Amino acid sequence: MRSGLGWRSLDPIEAVADVHSIENKDMLFRIAYEARNPEARRLALLKMGDKRLMAAFAQSDPSPIVRRRMVRELDDIELVRRIAEDDDDRSVRDSACQRLTQLGE
Repeated sequence: MRSGLGWRSLDPIEAVADVHSIENKDMLFRIAYEARNPEARRLALLKMGDKRLMAAFAQSDPSPIVRRRMVRELDDIELVRRIAEDDDDRSVRDSACQRLTQLGE
């Protein structure tokens, strides 16, 4: 049974299902900053496609799930290299190393 919270839900299935139905960029922006569920934040960021926001979240989101996915979207080699060296989570560092390889580094 759904809670009715939509993207505000901690349940990833409910939160992501709601984000899938949203196209409004302002609402997606709000979700990226306010959703409690990292999967909802990740999807909102991907739907917006804003590289600057992705870069910011790749560096600062509290969830490795979000940081790991955002780093795969980055084209800034220096930023990706910094994340590969400094992120607290090994899976994020590994994703950044893979992205560096894709970028020819």
